[in-house]
Amino acid sequence: MTVERTDKFEKSIEKLKDKVAKKRLAVLIEKLENAHSLKEISNVKPIENNPNMYRIRTGDYRLFVLYINGEITILLLAYKKKNEKTYDEFN
Repeated sequence: MTVERTDKFEKSIEKLKDKVAKKRLAVLIEKLENAHSLKEISNVKPIENNPNMYRIRTGDYRLFVLYINGEITILLLAYKKKNEKTYDEFN
């Protein structure tokens, strides 16, 4: 699949100090690039009220992605702690 990354995602990666988390994210992104569909990726959940939005868990972090016609855009990297505001920007 084609994987694009937003500036917001790139900035969050730059700020990330956890080397293990960075390695996990790199492996996950490689899996996304090599996959034919999201069904091949583990820990993927759809976002309610948005049929093209998904979150993918990797360790204590979540990737928020937009999936349309086989193309993935990584929108955001978020830490596990979440509340109602975590999903507000997607609604």
